[in-house]
Amino acid sequence: MFVYPSDALERLEYIKVIDHIREYCLSESGSLQLQHIAIETDVHVVEKLLKETEEFRNIFERGEVFPIFGFESIFYDIEWLKKDGYVLDVEAIQRIYFVISISLAVQEFVSDEEKRKFIPLLCNIVQPMELDQTLIREIDKVFDSKGEIKPDASPELLKISKQIKSKERESDKIFLQELEFFRTKGFLTDSFESIRNGRRVLTVLSEHKRKVGGIIHDESATGKSMFIEPEKLMSINIEINNLYADRKAEIYKIIRDLCIVIRPYSEQLLTAQEILTTLDVLRAKAKYAYEIKGKRPKIQKKSCLRIKVGYNPVLYVKNRNAGIPIIPFDLVLHNNNRILILSGPNAGGKSVVLKSVGLLQLLLQSGVLIPVDENSEFGIFKQIFVDIGDQQSLEDDLSTYSSHLKNMKITLEKGGADSLILFDEFGAGTDPKIGGAMAEAVLYHLNKEKCFGVITTHYSNLKFFAFKAPGIVNGSMEFDKQKLVPTYQMHVGKPGSSFAFEIARKTGLPEHIIEYAQKKSGKNEQAVDEMLISLMDEKKEFEKKFDALIDKQDKLDRLIKSYEQMTADIEVKRKKMKLEAKESAAHILYSQKHELQKAIQEVKKIKDESSLKKMVEDLKEKQKIADEQLVNLKQEVYDQEVKKQNRPIEKGDFVKMRSGSSVGEVITVSNKKAEVQMGHFKLFIPVIDLELSKEPIVISNTKSINTDKINKNLPESKIDLREYTKQDAMRLLQEFLDRALLHNFYELKIIHGHGTGVMKKEVWKMLREYKDVKKYWHPESEQGGEGVTLVQF
Repeated sequence: MFVYPSDALERLEYIKVIDHIREYCLSESGSLQLQHIAIETDVHVVEKLLKETEEFRNIFERGEVFPIFGFESIFYDIEWLKKDGYVLDVEAIQRIYFVISISLAVQEFVSDEEKRKFIPLLCNIVQPMELDQTLIREIDKVFDSKGEIKPDASPELLKISKQIKSKERESDKIFLQELEFFRTKGFLTDSFESIRNGRRVLTVLSEHKRKVGGIIHDESATGKSMFIEPEKLMSINIEINNLYADRKAEIYKIIRDLCIVIRPYSEQLLTAQEILTTLDVLRAKAKYAYEIKGKRPKIQKKSCLRIKVGYNPVLYVKNRNAGIPIIPFDLVLHNNNRILILSGPNAGGKSVVLKSVGLLQLLLQSGVLIPVDENSEFGIFKQIFVDIGDQQSLEDDLSTYSSHLKNMKITLEKGGADSLILFDEFGAGTDPKIGGAMAEAVLYHLNKEKCFGVITTHYSNLKFFAFKAPGIVNGSMEFDKQKLVPTYQMHVGKPGSSFAFEIARKTGLPEHIIEYAQKKSGKNEQAVDEMLISLMDEKKEFEKKFDALIDKQDKLDRLIKSYEQMTADIEVKRKKMKLEAKESAAHILYSQKHELQKAIQEVKKIKDESSLKKMVEDLKEKQKIADEQLVNLKQEVYDQEVKKQNRPIEKGDFVKMRSGSSVGEVITVSNKKAEVQMGHFKLFIPVIDLELSKEPIVISNTKSINTDKINKNLPESKIDLREYTKQDAMRLLQEFLDRALLHNFYELKIIHGHGTGVMKKEVWKMLREYKDVKKYWHPESEQGGEGVTLVQF
């Protein structure tokens, strides 16, 4: 993001907030990364950063502890380690060990499936970590839990360590003997012994120093005591010193071998540190968000500001700690109202609102959750221009107004639709008429360039310009006229007064001074403000009524559309009901025809056919009429649905038969017939018998499947028809057989019982109607006998 001028971030107190967030960092590398944090301008990057911070904050809210702790940078240690033959010191190994330990703990944390559901983005951050227990085990062989070299890190070191302990015990024994001997002689002071130059020494009275053989290491400040290493200890102490030198040499060899083991993992270790640093920064942001109750608002690609219940983060923390209530603000800036001209009394909160808008925008684009309502909306700005306070400079030979003009110049040159302008006391610093006119000219250009911004002013001409110009809106800070104090409440839609005379009276300025000032200012200035406020009230009332009218029109349009849709749906349902009735009538006629044919067969036996032939002809004619009506009705329903869908059934559509529930895919459509793939079957079906359906859910074979869940969705391979009426039993049997065919069942079991045999006959009758039935039979008596029918497809 382009930010102008160079001290804009400090003036908006952005640096102050970032420094506050840095205090939550556990590592120096995390703090350094925050110090140079980028203000992003890519909407996707901003959304990702905010979601990552939100996931970390949610960890705190759930009461969980993310296993990241303070660690020192290992960057330079690894850079040295990459050089063949280089041996790190013990402290460097300990730093590396700590980074590995934290990394493994983090990897274990995100491996929990339950946790992964809540923190997918954090899991993606940790994913590149490729460390395992190998390094930890190798380092654990050398170091103990306190980070000290283990005595048994190697067989040679163990041997040397044992020798050192043995010699030190021997040295202690001899020293105590010497101490007791010289103490009984009265040669020692009251303290008996001390440590000098790493050696255990006797504290000998000066007058007896020649009576105690050994090396004098030191004497007391008064010269009354001498610190002597007994002669008998000298040889053994030399041996101990030599053993410690051997120990140091052996430790060097051990560390050298350990460096050889660690060296191949150099890049993985640097990656691990980079990830831990990223997590440390996110943790710091999340801690800060938890402190200020930060939320993730909605992010828009286009420039806009819709702040609901917004707080200044700096003021929020300060007032909360002091127990002072803080007043939130709402602000909406969009294409119709991009620039807010904010007026009102001094010390009424204008500058606070202006700074808050800038600070919230900058923090958001840095991936920091901000104290606003989560339904707020923020666009992404690529430039921000700030003019706050007195920016005069003796070095640059700039007066106050010159500095303001310079800021205006840069803003006019670079500002555009993706810019956020924040000008405090716009046009101040020179003659009010000239300053106001210059500010209005600049404001005209900024509005023409479709910039967004918040501008504070006391100039009436700017308030009036905002009233006239589309794209600019007035706003004011509320002032309590009774108590003569600001309320810090912001109102968008009308300008505010400076209340200069009222504040002067409260301050205690003499009344005659105020009266003189009022006379000199004249009534015109006050009249303009009052007229402007009155006009804004009328405009606001008009806009309110206009919006209500538009809202009513929208509701009416929706009602008309809903009515038309409902009418169309009712027409379709009516025709469907008529279609079902016709189909039912056709089925009855077909049934009658079948019964009549049976009757004809009987009549043929008695040679009396003449009367029945006429009945057959009549029945055929009725059947023909019913079929034609059925086809016409189906066509009407289909045409109605085509009109509703704005297209006919096409190749690739998923459909189902009107009289069934199985879904298939249309392969081809030709001559008003569709070739439909239903499971393993290809069917040619008239399009008027089909209706559009949703795509069925397909389970991929490449993924693991929970077979228990799938089996629950499959139909049973047996059915029990006992205790059902014949009509219900046949309906259930037909559905059962259809489902079995669709799921490619090979064998079925139908339990119908013995009874009178009626149910069995009906079952076998239906089985004969299915061409896919290969055979059916009764099982052995122990498996149900004639009360059960087995079916094979």
